[in-house]
Amino acid sequence: MPKTLNPLPQLRPLALALLLAQTMPAQAQAAGETPSLPAIDVVAAPVIGAPGAPTVDLTGPQLLLRQGESSTLGAALSGLPGLTSTWYGPNADRPVVRGLDGNRVDILSNGSPLLDASAASYDHNAPLSPLAARAIELLRGPQALPYSGGAVGGVVDVIDDAIPTAPLRGVEGIAQLRGDSAFPGGSAAFSLDGGNGALGLHADGYKRRASDYVAPNGAQAESIVDGRVRNSAADGYGGGLGGGVTGRWGFVGLSVRSDTNRYGTIVDPNVEIDMRSERTSLRGELRHVLGADALGLAYTHTHYRHTELDSGQPATRFVNQGDTLRLSLRRRLAGIDLQLGLQALRLAFSALGDEAFLPQTHTRNTAVFGLASGASGRWAWSAGTRLESARVSSDGEGATGIARFGAASAQRFTPMSVAVQAQYALTPQVALTSTLAHNERAPSYDELYANGPHDATGAYERGNPALRKERSHSVELGVKVENARARYSATAFLTRYSNYIGLVRGGQTVDGDGNPVPPDTPDSLPEFLYVGVQARFSGIEASLLQPLLDQGGQRLDLAARLDWVRADDLTNGQPLPRIAPLHFTPALNYTRGNWSARVEALMAARQNRVPSSDLLGPTPGSVRVNASLTQRFTASGRTGLWFVKLSNLLDQTAYSASAIDTLRQLAPLPGRGIAAGVQISL
Repeated sequence: MPKTLNPLPQLRPLALALLLAQTMPAQAQAAGETPSLPAIDVVAAPVIGAPGAPTVDLTGPQLLLRQGESSTLGAALSGLPGLTSTWYGPNADRPVVRGLDGNRVDILSNGSPLLDASAASYDHNAPLSPLAARAIELLRGPQALPYSGGAVGGVVDVIDDAIPTAPLRGVEGIAQLRGDSAFPGGSAAFSLDGGNGALGLHADGYKRRASDYVAPNGAQAESIVDGRVRNSAADGYGGGLGGGVTGRWGFVGLSVRSDTNRYGTIVDPNVEIDMRSERTSLRGELRHVLGADALGLAYTHTHYRHTELDSGQPATRFVNQGDTLRLSLRRRLAGIDLQLGLQALRLAFSALGDEAFLPQTHTRNTAVFGLASGASGRWAWSAGTRLESARVSSDGEGATGIARFGAASAQRFTPMSVAVQAQYALTPQVALTSTLAHNERAPSYDELYANGPHDATGAYERGNPALRKERSHSVELGVKVENARARYSATAFLTRYSNYIGLVRGGQTVDGDGNPVPPDTPDSLPEFLYVGVQARFSGIEASLLQPLLDQGGQRLDLAARLDWVRADDLTNGQPLPRIAPLHFTPALNYTRGNWSARVEALMAARQNRVPSSDLLGPTPGSVRVNASLTQRFTASGRTGLWFVKLSNLLDQTAYSASAIDTLRQLAPLPGRGIAAGVQISL
């Protein structure tokens, strides 16, 4: 295994010097410049047939304002149309897309799978931070198939510039500082890039520290002590170094990245998680060779581990070591953009300790994929396919000595996925969109082989080695209207699963060895089972941006987002658990020159549709009001942006319906807070 470097110690002095030098610039606006901030709403890409066109694309000020002090991927995306998050407090918060989470929403870093353990449990955070990202993208439909077949919700790609893909000349970068009273503490981050036109170098780093977060005044739970949610503090840092050679012929480069995070688990005040991840990546592309427009290669080695600490002592240790290889070919032929490729993955997972709820497992996956897209007249279209060969095996009792893991076993699967997407322009301003998809996913190692108590979630989780492939069919219809600055869109979708793999609460309470016991038995746990059922997801998403005023350098816009998902377990005639209710978010955006202000109301309806096994029952509705003020500036030849953001102004008590029921009431959404920050070009 190659030794991975931790670049942060070398980067800290440079980051501190840059931040201190740039934090308090003189705000001298350049003569004649009147830049204005873009709207914070994110809408679908205007041409869905374009290869790789993201459904969501967060960059620049949009990303800065959505990062939040929790610094999780779920927090950065939650609230956009169709997106919520799993909300295991502010430190483990994974995206939920149209009610789908876990293995149905893959997380990538620069196009490569993350190979972490966040999909296996709600308390496991993804080992990356939006503070280090240049952009965050969500890909759905055919555009997701080059990366995943089973990610019906989509793939989320967190992109940085560690490996240059185009010539760099000179030195450029950004630095940012921010703090938030709702998550008492702060964060700092920087990114630097430089080159001479042929050789490019990159360095980035971040540091974040937050105390236990502030609960709303009206919230009541045993986890709330002196107005704060106990054991929700976090301390994280990370950094990356990279470089490469670029030219008209293409590029080739190498990068190393290290991320460390230690945070509390709210469900147990004595349990913390110490998580570390190192990634080494090699990427390259040759252009205009062997009849192809581009030949690409990407290889990543990942070493991930996290330890669950009980009263400071190691209880269970999880280790992932894996490699991913991706080969791709791009060619434009007869007006059609083609992408063909191969992706291979090897992953070894180990759970060490008497309290491990998973045996040691091995995953092998090889896939071939194709994506084609084009446009003709009023039509734009894309089509993709993916065929995989997957093998998931367990070492059973032999590797751990834990009898409940049984004998070694292996399962093989051959998933195949196909998706077609089309857009028809009725007029230059109005377009109809549609997507048809068939997706298949091999069960993951946790769904097949979990068998044990999981302290961090307060549950006994039991997998099922007899699970079949997850299979679904989806249809989506939408309309988009764009007229000058006005934009409107609405989409309806339906996904039907012939086999949906869900983690649902069983009908009994068990001890640490999985034996049934009365519910009032000390140290007993609720049993959660991975089962396959028939399921149906349906919903709508809509957004608008309506100009109200546009004169004299002033703009006032009305923006709104709405999304609703209904999810049913058709086998048992029950709602599926952890589904977000109807969300509606109206907002007013005001810009004048280089100033921008926004006020929004995040409205969540009461979620009455919960399964009968849900411990807490319906989740109450809420209204959370946020406001922000931002200004761009230019000083000493450098540009920057500062902001102040007021969150939950009404101090409304709210709970996430997407959180697991063993945690939901213990972790209300944060109370009133003030965040402030500055980002400056270097």
